[in-house]
Amino acid sequence: MVVVVGFLLVLSILLPLAFIWRLWRLNEPTRLGWLLALAETVVLLTLIGLLNRWDIAGFWTRAALAALAVAASLVSLPRHWRRPWLSLDRGALARSLVPTVASLFVFGAALAYVAWGIGSQHGPRGLSFPLAGGRFVVAQGGGIGVLNHHSDHPVQRHALDITAIGDAGFRAFGLLPRDPADYAIFGKTVVSPCEGEIVAAVDGLPDLPPPEADRGNPAGNHVIVACDGMRVELAHLRKGSVTALIGARVLAGDPIGAVGNSGNSTEPHLHIHAVDAGSGKAVQLSFDGRVPSRNAQFAR
Repeated sequence: MVVVVGFLLVLSILLPLAFIWRLWRLNEPTRLGWLLALAETVVLLTLIGLLNRWDIAGFWTRAALAALAVAASLVSLPRHWRRPWLSLDRGALARSLVPTVASLFVFGAALAYVAWGIGSQHGPRGLSFPLAGGRFVVAQGGGIGVLNHHSDHPVQRHALDITAIGDAGFRAFGLLPRDPADYAIFGKTVVSPCEGEIVAAVDGLPDLPPPEADRGNPAGNHVIVACDGMRVELAHLRKGSVTALIGARVLAGDPIGAVGNSGNSTEPHLHIHAVDAGSGKAVQLSFDGRVPSRNAQFAR
């Protein structure tokens, strides 16, 4: 798993760097060629900016890539500013522009699909944010599989997996450390996202070293709150941290546990999803009036 995660991260950083370097050194015969190459780079960086797990790669890394792209644009602009918009040599024009137009179309279509997955609304219902004491990031969230691996699960299709980041913008010390305490979110306080009644509370399952997972107890230590016609589940809590008692009433913001790495979890995070109490169908959630998707940040 470390190899796969590492490869994807390297690809998501090296590929933008390659396009930025190309833009920096670009020497197109026409201004249109430069403009299309610029658009291609911007669309690619935007796509990767939305798709990549920046809690792993580092949010400062994303900012650095954006800054380098701006610098490359400013460096290459003076070389093309006084060149003609089009070349009279149609063959040279086609060789110059067709590959860029083709890749721009592919990147643009992918970006449109991802934007649709981020913006799709399915009657979201507002809850209070379920964590306190940190800077939190949505690692899995959105309406399509490339943003949210829960999206094809009928009950959890609107589920969210939330991590935390430290001051350096990373969710852990290292790529996939074995000690759960090396993750910024481990031990963070989990609070009730709504006023309601505790209808389930499980504790006593161990916090496993990543990437080990307990597939026999998918939710691990968890709490379910019944509120506003929903059943809201908060899962993968730390062993010994669950303070909620079945039948107890809680208010939004009341502590009910702490983030751990119990159950079917490959690393410490908080899993939250909700279902309609009557139909059992998945309910889309919103915090602070917005439906969160991958890389959405919340400071509490």
